[in-house]
Amino acid sequence: MMNRRIRRDDNHRQGGGGRGLLRLKGVTVVRLLACFLLALNGLLVYAIVFSSHGLPGFIRQKEQVKEFQEKVENLKEENQKLFEMIEAFKSDPKAQEKLVRQELGWVRENEVVLQFPEKTCDPPGTTAPSGRRPLPPQKK
Repeated sequence: MMNRRIRRDDNHRQGGGGRGLLRLKGVTVVRLLACFLLALNGLLVYAIVFSSHGLPGFIRQKEQVKEFQEKVENLKEENQKLFEMIEAFKSDPKAQEKLVRQELGWVRENEVVLQFPEKTCDPPGTTAPSGRRPLPPQKK
């Protein structure tokens, strides 16, 4: 028993048992590894906070998701209205007649349609550039 204890002490003094492998010219590998990991963490934090794919990118994408959700809601509402219109056209003769009159310009028998020409522009000299009518010439 005594011999084993001595051997362990000898191995410990000579760098055996693995402890000597952790030294590299006076600096332990554990310290080097800790410094490396600390630097790597600092680099990762910098990348998360300041890179375009980090926090600013996340905020930008969150805003885009919100905009897309609003667009989806608007499209759902529009689809619902169109669906209701289609159902009305299928079953309601008055809705069908209204659509035909508006889109195709159809009229019933004995109806008279009055069409007025569209106002294109005023003749020159009737209105001023500001939209007001010019004053009549004054007599002297």
